[in-house]
Amino acid sequence: MSSRRTGTVALALFLASIPILGCASTGGQSGGESVDPNRLTREEILGAEATNLYEVIQRLRPRWLVVRSQRSFSMETEIVVFQNDMDLGGPEALRQMTPELAYEIEYLEGSRAATALPGLMSGRHIQGAIIVRTRPSGGL
Repeated sequence: MSSRRTGTVALALFLASIPILGCASTGGQSGGESVDPNRLTREEILGAEATNLYEVIQRLRPRWLVVRSQRSFSMETEIVVFQNDMDLGGPEALRQMTPELAYEIEYLEGSRAATALPGLMSGRHIQGAIIVRTRPSGGL
């Protein structure tokens, strides 16, 4: 009789632990959403309470602004900034852009940037590209 009782208690403890295990799968994010290290949403951008997009990125994704190697052969390594499809130059261009302007900001690593942004590599060694979108992708 006591083994039956032990089995019932063990089953009850197991069933009680299932909701706890289900909660652990969200990775600690509210609503089960995960943070994309290569993208900033409009909500994140506006929530940073910054005066320009350089400050937003510096607060939320500072690694996007760091050049890891200074030279590749004879070329300077650089990070480029695009607004929609227009090359604006380096990260300093972000200081001229207000957070309200941005719908989304995405970071592309060097090789991915070269593939996604044709013509980018002409005489330059690109470490990455920061792309500021002022409207939803696929929009007007």
